[in-house]
Amino acid sequence: MDMRPSADGDSIWEAPGTRSLDEAVFYTLAYADVFSYPLTLGEIHRYLIGATATPEAVADALVRHPEYAVGNGCYALPGRADLVERREQRSRVAATMWPRALAYGRAMARLPFVRMVALTGALSMANVSAHDDFDYLIVAASGRVWLTRLFIIQMVVKRAARCGDEVCPNYLVAEHALALQERTLYHAHEVVQMVPLSGLDVYRRLRAENRWADAFLPNAAGPPSFAVPLSSGGGAYQRWLEASMRTPLGTWLDRREMARMARKLSVLGESEELSVSPERCKGHVGAHGHMTLEAFMARVRNDPMSREQRSEQPSECQGAVRS
Repeated sequence: MDMRPSADGDSIWEAPGTRSLDEAVFYTLAYADVFSYPLTLGEIHRYLIGATATPEAVADALVRHPEYAVGNGCYALPGRADLVERREQRSRVAATMWPRALAYGRAMARLPFVRMVALTGALSMANVSAHDDFDYLIVAASGRVWLTRLFIIQMVVKRAARCGDEVCPNYLVAEHALALQERTLYHAHEVVQMVPLSGLDVYRRLRAENRWADAFLPNAAGPPSFAVPLSSGGGAYQRWLEASMRTPLGTWLDRREMARMARKLSVLGESEELSVSPERCKGHVGAHGHMTLEAFMARVRNDPMSREQRSEQPSECQGAVRS
C-alpha cells in the first residue's frame, strides 16, 4: 500500500507507505505539528510513519535536515521553534494531572466487569493545558459494556466532577471485540499512544488484535516507555459484585442503558466518531479524527519540497512497510 493523497488532493490517507526515511520523518513531524507538539529523537523513532528504521538511522536523517532542530533536544517543522516552550509548559501541567489520572484509572479498574483501563488523548502524550479532560479507553466483560459504563459514570465521573475534573470514558469495548473498527493513521496513533493502567494481558491482546496499526507506526511496539505501575483491579470484592450482576436483571440493565444512550446520541446524527452496540460504546462528539487528518494533509500539501525530491534523499530506511 502507498499512503498518499489522491489526484484531487482532498482524500484522507488511510494506507501506510513512504518512499524514503527522510519522507517518513517529515510526515511524522507534520502529524505532530497538528497538535503543536515538537518531538524528541526517541519520539520520532517510535512514531515514525510508514517505515521501519533504527534510532541511529533516524538520527542520521535529522542530521541531513538541520532545519528541523528547534532546541532542547526537540524537532519540528521549520519556523516552529516556539513550540519548545509550549511543550515544556504543557509537560509541567501534565505532571500535576498524572496523579489524578492514575487515581481515576485505578478507581475504574476496581469496578465490576472492568478488564482493562488505558489513558488516551492529550494527557497520554503530556500535551495538555490546565483544564483539559482525562480520556480513557475501557475494556469491559462481554455482555456488560453498558452496565460497566453506568458504574464508571456513577462512581468515578461524577465524583471527579465534584473535584473540578472532567473524566471521559470515551471508548468502551467488549473483551471479545478488541479489534477496532476504524483503521486510519489517526486511530493507529490512538492505539499505540494509549498508556495501560490496568489489565496488561488484555492490553497485549488488544494490540495483537490491532496489528494493522503496526503498518502505520511499525516502530511503536508495546506501551510507551513511561508506562506506569499497573493496578491489579478490585480482587475478591470485584468478583463478588460481578457474580451478583450476572443475572437477568443485570442483562436488562445493560440493554436499558444502551437504549437510553442510543436515544441521547441520535440527535447528533450519524458519525464515525459515535458508536452504540452491545460490544461498543464510542462517544467522541465531533469529527476530531477527520479534522486531524485533514489538517495533516494540509501541511503535506504545503510542503515546499516535493515527494520526488524527498524520495531522492539518501535513505537508511529498513524497508517501507507495504502490503
